Amino acid sequence: MNNGKKVAEIVTIVVVVVVIAVVAVVWYRHSANNAGKSGGSAAGSGALSTLPVATSSTRTAVPANVAVPDKGATSAPSGVAVPAVQGAGDPSGSVSYRSFDISIKNNVFSPDTVIVNQGDTVDLEIDAVDANYAFTQPDYGFNAPIAEGKTQRIQFQALQSGNFTFYCSSCGGPSKGPVGHLIVVAPNK
Repeated sequence: MNNGKKVAEIVTIVVVVVVIAVVAVVWYRHSANNAGKSGGSAAGSGALSTLPVATSSTRTAVPANVAVPDKGATSAPSGVAVPAVQGAGDPSGSVSYRSFDISIKNNVFSPDTVIVNQGDTVDLEIDAVDANYAFTQPDYGFNAPIAEGKTQRIQFQALQSGNFTFYCSSCGGPSKGPVGHLIVVAPNK
């Protein structure tokens, strides 16, 4: 009986050590993934980055006094997209789902600026009206061709804050083709 009790104690200790090790590995991977998270995707999730905005040729800091328009907004500046659909993105109400309709015609995105909150799920419905175009935003990893007369849906979670330039790569890039901006506003602290 004494040997059975010792075996049970050893098994219990081994199980506790294994559980602690698994929890530690999961916590470490979760922390590492959130610390190095970049890019956005429909499946993206995790903590919002509070690190300073890194710049690239297509990412700069958010301009001062930028307001995120809600569905039905009538006071949005010219060229700023107003969501066609907006809904709660999570039960806390801290993030939203926002859907925008954008067209490309005569080598111009219309509207050419989309403004969202960091953490929002963004759905872009992009119509190529008069030619073949592409929707390209390297920081978020997008390069989607759009055939004339077709609509391309781009959906992602806006995990990185910043002012991101998007453009048509098949038109010659940002210096030659249509250009627009995705502005992702970090939460106020």
